[in-house]
Amino acid sequence: MDRTDGSHWLYSYLPQGVAGGATSTLIPLFAYALGGTLLTVGIIAAATSLASVPAFILWGSLSDRFARRKVFLLIGFVGSGIALLAMAVSRNMSQFYLANLLAGFLGAASGPAGTVLLMETSKRAEWPARLALVSRIGAIGWVAGLGLGIAWLAIGPGLVSAELSSMRALFVIGAALGLLSGLLVQVWTREPAVRVDRRDVHLPDVHPRIERGRYLPIRILHFVNPLDWRRKVRLSRTLRLYLVCVFLLFGGFTAFYGFFPIFLKESYGLGSPEIFAVYIASQATSIAMYPHVGRWVSARGDRSTQLYASLGRSMLFPSFLLVGMAALPYGARLGVAIALHAGVGLCWALINVAGSTLVSRLAPENGRAEAFGTYNAVQGFGSILGPLLGGFAAQYLGYAMAFGASVGLILSGCAILAATRVSER
Repeated sequence: MDRTDGSHWLYSYLPQGVAGGATSTLIPLFAYALGGTLLTVGIIAAATSLASVPAFILWGSLSDRFARRKVFLLIGFVGSGIALLAMAVSRNMSQFYLANLLAGFLGAASGPAGTVLLMETSKRAEWPARLALVSRIGAIGWVAGLGLGIAWLAIGPGLVSAELSSMRALFVIGAALGLLSGLLVQVWTREPAVRVDRRDVHLPDVHPRIERGRYLPIRILHFVNPLDWRRKVRLSRTLRLYLVCVFLLFGGFTAFYGFFPIFLKESYGLGSPEIFAVYIASQATSIAMYPHVGRWVSARGDRSTQLYASLGRSMLFPSFLLVGMAALPYGARLGVAIALHAGVGLCWALINVAGSTLVSRLAPENGRAEAFGTYNAVQGFGSILGPLLGGFAAQYLGYAMAFGASVGLILSGCAILAATRVSER
């Protein structure tokens, strides 16, 4: 088959990944510094997910309908840059809400288009390797972005006279990187001559995927299109039960991240650079473990792996609360937080790979695309509930109840997963 270009355009994901790593953790910290509350921080994360879930459907459907990929990749990258610039100049919470809604809406455009473009510019046999490459590029960029955040937030306040001003400057740096990604797409990418129908692609996502406190994945292949009635696929009862489990698990995960950075600031007394360091421990650990996770899942089974990894998180999350209550010196508290969050990152790698392989096994033969699309959508819905619940509990009931709400959702999901009768092979 004739393909239009090589793989160098995939490296446009690198500056975009750096921008995401530098600003994702910054968003709740900036909102809190801007005068927001724990509840408003949770609302911001939920708002981004609320905008992105229907946006993935809109942009993905338009991309498929008009058989265009490059323009939507540009909208996603350039739109993310514009949204980050809007965050940098926000002077109140209303403006910051709108900037985050914009990030969710425009940023979603690149996910469905970029993933299919990757396949349309390579041979079918190369798809797994290409997916792995773009996943590594984005993940490495994300960790580099967190490192950039640590460095800038450590030296920035001395250069621009205030921490809030240094945060604004970091948003501007992230915006510039997003626009750079758009420029690279414009220069390196052409519309492919070959077309791929995403519904005919049934690859489980077992490659590195960045965990965020909101639903805005860098790449997404399948999505639910409620306007497409050409194929009506009935999912099995077991798969429907599993999707309820996924909703609860992701609600619990994002409930935790809805208040976690502010908890580290208030209860641990950590500064912004140290909070970024805690986050880099999770991301770096999950990326390092991905090459090994596939073998572990194959050896132990996808259902059991996801169950035990989720239970692990249900124990790790409240451990942060216990450490915060202990009379530990600053350095020891920071070290324990980094170690605990590294464990959280390991659990994420296991959960992500096991979940994708489990959905692949449970999906009906004639409805794999619909099953994966529903799986992605359910994660998004959970990411709307979670930050709202976590932020509300932290604001009005205290951190102990917020941790309890997060763990409660996770354990509820684990109970359903444990009760679901699924063979391990």
